[in-house]
Amino acid sequence: MPQNYDISHINRKFRKTKSGIIFMNIAKERIQIALDLVQKHLNEVEYIVWIAPSNFLKTLIYTNAIKMNSQYFKNRIKYWSAETISTSGSRYLDLYNFAQNHKTFCIIDEALTFKNLETGRTQRLLFLSNLFTYKLLLCSAPATQGLIDFYTQLEFLDSKILRMNEKQFSNIFMPYRYQSYMVLKHWSRPKDEKKLLKAMKPYILGYDIKPKYIINHHNFFFDLTSKERENYLYEKKLFIKNKKRIVFMDLVQHFQRIYTFAQSKLYKLQDLIRQIVKRKEKVLIYCKYVDEIDCIIESHVLDGLPYCILKGRSNKRLAIKEFEHKTDIMFCTYGVEKFGLDMQICNNIIYYSQTFDYRYKIQSLDSVVFEGFPTHINTYDFWVNTNLEHLMRDSLEHKKVLLSNIYGNMTKTEALQL
Repeated sequence: MPQNYDISHINRKFRKTKSGIIFMNIAKERIQIALDLVQKHLNEVEYIVWIAPSNFLKTLIYTNAIKMNSQYFKNRIKYWSAETISTSGSRYLDLYNFAQNHKTFCIIDEALTFKNLETGRTQRLLFLSNLFTYKLLLCSAPATQGLIDFYTQLEFLDSKILRMNEKQFSNIFMPYRYQSYMVLKHWSRPKDEKKLLKAMKPYILGYDIKPKYIINHHNFFFDLTSKERENYLYEKKLFIKNKKRIVFMDLVQHFQRIYTFAQSKLYKLQDLIRQIVKRKEKVLIYCKYVDEIDCIIESHVLDGLPYCILKGRSNKRLAIKEFEHKTDIMFCTYGVEKFGLDMQICNNIIYYSQTFDYRYKIQSLDSVVFEGFPTHINTYDFWVNTNLEHLMRDSLEHKKVLLSNIYGNMTKTEALQL
């Protein structure tokens, strides 16, 4: 059992609500607590339904952790991947019929993957919610986009907690306010965050987000040349021309591609890589799009230095093995799942292009630290001086502050007294 956690205390809380949530960024520990809790209720259920991202379920480290902590009832655990619930009608119907015909203890790991109410997987799970006898959510981080991340989690646990729809939730806990450049956004305030955590308190069974690293953070800002700015403005006008309706993320994707290869930005990347390699250290370079990696390589920024690439369809173990033994430079796209593949050999991360999703920043840090040992990580954020990049930076800073406020309101000491 992870240190300082009392399963009897957790179970007393859980018995009152029959549902709960555990925030813990060490997967082995949250699995152990979840299955210790299941063991307390084995006589009341027939099966355990375990739902997790497919990459988790394909990883031996993950599945072995489940088997090791369920030796006497591992044959009663039935697995569903988060992806197949939305993409496979037959697998969803299997889960529906299974939950309807059996008493089940449902565990959803990495529950933040169900935060978007508009996705099929979220809607289907909310529909199934009342069919499960017990419900437990496991999260490696409380929230990455805003308080709205909590809405679907609480609705799944018990729709009586909030008694409101998503729009009402946003208006109450995330009132509108103007962000930079007069963009109207739903942003929470510290008092809203504290109010919501108070409502969640009976359902929070455990909280332990261990600080794993000391970050030395560096921001670099780049100006477009007069020619680059002229081209950027022209392409923007061309994109907007004759459009009656513009999807914001389409706009972001198009605009980012226009200025991503600013000359000063590429020069800085080249200089930074040289400095890191000269120190005999390794560097991970994050890009938003695969074609960005191709263009950086074609621009001769690396000067013949060896490199490897980790992207969605890469052989991840092979790429990381190459990074460990053959090269000091790895390019990576945001969101590549690296569970069980912690590199633990790299303490430099360059964010060459940016993303609105703060979750990817957290995941990128979690993949390079030494488990059980404090370490320093140098991060380098590249920003181009455009309104879009300023908007993105403001958004990420807000999410960072939000997460810090949540951590502050839910310290380990307070969590143990819940």
